[in-house]
Amino acid sequence: MKLACQTLPYINVYLETNLRVVHVECQGFVPSSIYRQTILRVLDVIKAHHLVGWVYDIRKLKSLHPHDQDWFIDDVLPLLTQTLVRKLAVLESTSELGQLNLSHLVYSTHTPFSFELQYFADVASSLEWIAQTSATDHRKVPALGLQAMPLA
Repeated sequence: MKLACQTLPYINVYLETNLRVVHVECQGFVPSSIYRQTILRVLDVIKAHHLVGWVYDIRKLKSLHPHDQDWFIDDVLPLLTQTLVRKLAVLESTSELGQLNLSHLVYSTHTPFSFELQYFADVASSLEWIAQTSATDHRKVPALGLQAMPLA
């Protein structure tokens, strides 16, 4: 079941409750303050609800400031290793500026992470991949108790 947690002009956040996945969808030119605040809240939701997957959808993202790209790679990805997330699916941007953002993410990751990272063209295939998370990963995770989760 898909549950909307936040809808803003630049970033939408959904939970795929059956799969224990957060889906972050960025679009347009996302202001730095909104991007960072939302991503930090997403990390809180991941921890609070013991989520095992993250779909990072940047297909509609026009551009992201290089400082925010660095922050995501240098600060957010290491924080993600402190959660139960085992799979991070990135949906690639079709814009040139978005592809630069993606290549920055691909070629800058130099630290080994505790989760798998893979790139997809659509949400369905990314969720199918995340659904393949082993049953043992799901057994280690407490039951998901969902309540209202405002992110803004």
